[in-house]
Amino acid sequence: MKHNSCVATLVLFITIMAIGPAVAEDVEWARANEYTLHLYDQFVKEGFAVEACSFNIDDGLVLIKIYRDGSIVMTDSLTGTESINHNDEINVTVVNVTGCEVAWCNEEDDPRADIEVRMRARPELQLSISTDEEAPYPDDNEIHVEVLLKNTGTCKIEDVKLNVHTGGMRTISNRARNFDEIARYRSETIDVYLKIPYLMEKQAFEITATASGESWDGEKHILSASKSITVLPCWKMLKIEKTVTESVYLHGNRFNNYNDSNSSIASCATVNLTVLNPGLIDINCIKLTDYLPENFTLEGDSSLEWTLNLTPNEKRQFSYLMKPLSMGTCKIPVAAANWSLCEKNYSSTSILNRSQITARAAQINLTKTVNQTEISCGDVVEVTVHILNTGSLQATVDVSDTILENRNITLIDGITGLTGVVLEESDTQRFSYRVKINSTGNIAMPPAKASFTDLYGYSDTTTSNTVTVNAVDTSRNLETSTQTTANGTITSVTKSVSAFVHGVFGFAFK
Repeated sequence: MKHNSCVATLVLFITIMAIGPAVAEDVEWARANEYTLHLYDQFVKEGFAVEACSFNIDDGLVLIKIYRDGSIVMTDSLTGTESINHNDEINVTVVNVTGCEVAWCNEEDDPRADIEVRMRARPELQLSISTDEEAPYPDDNEIHVEVLLKNTGTCKIEDVKLNVHTGGMRTISNRARNFDEIARYRSETIDVYLKIPYLMEKQAFEITATASGESWDGEKHILSASKSITVLPCWKMLKIEKTVTESVYLHGNRFNNYNDSNSSIASCATVNLTVLNPGLIDINCIKLTDYLPENFTLEGDSSLEWTLNLTPNEKRQFSYLMKPLSMGTCKIPVAAANWSLCEKNYSSTSILNRSQITARAAQINLTKTVNQTEISCGDVVEVTVHILNTGSLQATVDVSDTILENRNITLIDGITGLTGVVLEESDTQRFSYRVKINSTGNIAMPPAKASFTDLYGYSDTTTSNTVTVNAVDTSRNLETSTQTTANGTITSVTKSVSAFVHGVFGFAFK
C-alpha cells in the first residue's frame, strides 16, 4: 500500500508539474526586450522597473527587484535561464549572470546580467474620423467620411465591431462593420457617404464612431471618437458686381461741333450691375438700389432702383449712363440689395471694379503778380504772369496781358503775352515785363487773359486776378520833412532867448 501511495503521490506531482507550464503558456506575451543590467541598473517600461540590486559572483546569482509605479512588487535571486513573473503582467528571464559563464570569471569588478523582459500582450485601438470637407455646401450633394480603426498594440484583437452614428444625417452606405480580428499594427477603414441636407440656417452635425473588441484574455476594449461637420444653408448671399467706366470727358456733349475723330471719347460713364443668386432656392422681391457719385447726374430716363426675383444660379444685369457736372475725381459708391427670407432680412453690397472715376478736362489758371506793391513815383515794377494747367488733359494756350500805356505807365522791356503754348496736366509757364510808374496813387493793372483749346478741340477762356501798385511822391515828402525840421529849430531858439531875457531882466517883470 505504501508503494502504491508513493506512486500516486508521484503521479500527482508529475500532473501538477505538467499543468503548471500549461497555465503559464496561456498568457500571451509581447515580443521580448533584451537588456544588460549592471549593478543598480534599471530597465523601465509601461510603469514597471527591473533592477539588479546585487550579485553573488561565486554562485552566478543576481538579485532582481521589480517595481511598479515606484513600489517593489517582487524580489528574487536568479541565475541563468531562470525567470520571475508578476501577475502575468511582466516576465523577467535571466539569460546570463557574471560567474555563471567561464568567459565572465575575470569580471568580478563589473558584474552584470543579461535579461529578457516580456510584457503582457495587449491590443491598443486608435480611432479617427476624417472628412473631405470641413463645411460642405448643399450643392456638394454628399460628403465622404472616412473612419479609420488601427491596432497599435502588441497582439491582435478579435470580434471587432465598428459602428458610425451620423447625428441625423442620411447615408446611402453601411454604417456598421464586423471584423473577426485585427492583427497588431494592422488597420481597417469604413467609408461612409452622407447626404447633405437642405437647410435654411447653418447647422452642425456630430459624427460619432464606436469600436469594441476582445483581447486573447477575454478583456473587453471599447473606444469612441467624434467629429463635428457644419453644413451651410442651401442659399447663399447674392453676389453683386458693379463696373464703371474709368474716366469720361467733361465736355463730351460738344463733340458734335468737332470732327468725327473725337466721337470715340466717352462723354458719359457707363455703369453695369450684375446680380447673381448662387444658392439652391429662389430669392424673391429683391430691391436693388444704386447711387451716383458726387458731381454726376443721371443721363436719360434710366432708374437707380429695381425690383427682381432670382431662381438658383440666375443672373440679371442692369445698366445706365451718368455724366459729369464738373472736372475732377470722385469716389464711386456701392450698390446695395435688400431682401427677406424666412422672415429674416438680408442685405448685400456690390464689389467694384474700381473705387474712383475721373471727369477729364483741361483747366487753365492765370495768376498775375508784381515784385513790389509800395513804390515811389518813377520806380520800375516787374510784372509776372503765371500759367498753370490744373486739369487732366493737354491744352494749347494763348495768353496776353494789357498795358494801358500813357503818361502814368510806360513799358520798359519784356514780353506781354505767349502764343501756342502746349501744357500737359500740371505743366506751368510764365512770362514777365517791366513798367515804369510815372504817377502817384493806386495804379490798377487789368487782368491778363487766356484762351485755350484742349486735346479734343474744346475751347474756353479765362482771366487772371488784378494787381494794384501804390506810388507815392517822394519829393513832396522830403519838402514836408525839411519844413517840419526848420520850424522845430526856430521854435527852440525862440524859447531859449526868451528864457535868457527872463532870467537877466526878471526884476523888470515883477
